[in-house]
Amino acid sequence: MNKNGVRKITVKIRYFGKLRELLGVKDETYIVKKGATVADLLLDHVPNRHSNVSKDWKETLFRTLKGEHLQEKNGTPVLKNYLVIVNGKSAQLKDCLKEGDDMAVMPPFGGG
Repeated sequence: MNKNGVRKITVKIRYFGKLRELLGVKDETYIVKKGATVADLLLDHVPNRHSNVSKDWKETLFRTLKGEHLQEKNGTPVLKNYLVIVNGKSAQLKDCLKEGDDMAVMPPFGGG
């Protein structure tokens, strides 16, 4: 809990492929408000830390139309073909993060 009485948690995020190249880092640790979602981390915290590439980050990770994020009926943004893993399991953008979560953002995989 910080001095304002807001509970905080620590979350690690690992980047792969184009996202790693874009940000110039392999992984980072974020301290976020308890109750923060996967979407909060990806749409707010990462772009705020990497403001020099925030527009590219959002356009690479999320589906957009005329510069606006496409959203599900519940208001959650739509990922492109990226896969978000939290603690080894597939995660949804609306999922709440917990203390010590280990998150990875995986690029689309080709096959054939």
